[in-house]
Amino acid sequence: MSFLAMVAADGALQNSGNPIAMQRSVHITQIRNATVLIEAAGHGVLVDPMLAPRGALPSLKYLGGERRRNPIVDLPPDSDTLLARATHALITHCQRGHFDHLDRLGKRWLRERQLPVLCMPHDASYLAERGLAVQVLDADGPTDVLGGRVTPVRCLHGRGWIGTLMAHGHGYVIDWPGEPSVYVAGDTVLTDDVLDTVRRLGRDSVSVLPAGGAAMDLGGELIMDADQALRAAAAGGGRFVMNHLEALDHCPTQRRALRAEACRRGLEDRVLVPEDGATLVFDRAATRSAAPPHRPPEQAHAR
Repeated sequence: MSFLAMVAADGALQNSGNPIAMQRSVHITQIRNATVLIEAAGHGVLVDPMLAPRGALPSLKYLGGERRRNPIVDLPPDSDTLLARATHALITHCQRGHFDHLDRLGKRWLRERQLPVLCMPHDASYLAERGLAVQVLDADGPTDVLGGRVTPVRCLHGRGWIGTLMAHGHGYVIDWPGEPSVYVAGDTVLTDDVLDTVRRLGRDSVSVLPAGGAAMDLGGELIMDADQALRAAAAGGGRFVMNHLEALDHCPTQRRALRAEACRRGLEDRVLVPEDGATLVFDRAATRSAAPPHRPPEQAHAR
C-alpha cells in the first residue's frame, strides 16, 4: 500500500476545504486521546467523542501525588471545524464510568445533532435512553453500513482482577471498497484477537492502536503500552497510528519516547504518532509525506 501523509498544524489538510471530495482516500484526524475522525467514501466517522474542556473531569488516579483533573490538555483549536465534518459516531465502549471515550458533553453533542451512533448491542439501550440516535451493529459479524462494512473485534480492557471492573467493549475494522481497511482497536491490551486482526489485514490497512499504557493505582495495564503497541505493529504489515497519549493522568506514555522506540525497532516507516489536531491521509495511489513547521524531528515519516 502506498501512503500519503499530509500533516497540517491546524489539523486540516493544507489547501483542502473538503478533504473527502479532494481525492479517494482515508483521512484520519487525531483529535484527542481516543477521539479520532475517520473520513472516507463521503462519510465522517467520529470515534469515541470525549469533548470536555481541560480539567473538567475527575482524575483517574486515586493515590499519590500525580493526580490531575482530566483531560490534561484542551481540544485542538479547530475542533469545532473538525467535528462539523462528522456524519456518524462509532462507540467502542461507554459504560462503567468510561467518560474518556464518551463523556457528558460528547453525549449532548451527539444528541443535539442526532447523528447516527453506531455501537454494539450491549451499549444500545444505554445510549438510546440518553436520547442518541442508535444504530446497532452485529456483534457476531460484519454489518453493511457507511457505504462499506464494519466488523467488530473483541477488546480486553485489562487482565486479572482489574479487568473485572472494566467495560471491555469492541474495536472495529471498517472496510470501504477500493480503500485501505481501517482497524480501530479500542481500549485493549495486546491479545491474540488484536494480533490476528493486524496480520489478516496485511499491507493495505491502517490500524489505530492505544499506546498510553493506562493504569490505575493498583492492578495491571488497561490498554497497550508502547511495547505492546509496537509489538502489534511489528506483527502486522500495514501502517499504525498510535493514540490515547498525553491526554489523561493515568496514561504515562509520551509521544517523544514512543517515536524514539519505534525508530529503535526499525518501525519508523510504518508507525505514526500524530499530535492532536493532525490529519493523516492514506491511499493506494500516491506516496508523499510532509510535516508542519512545529513538528519535532523525531516524528516518524512514512514512505
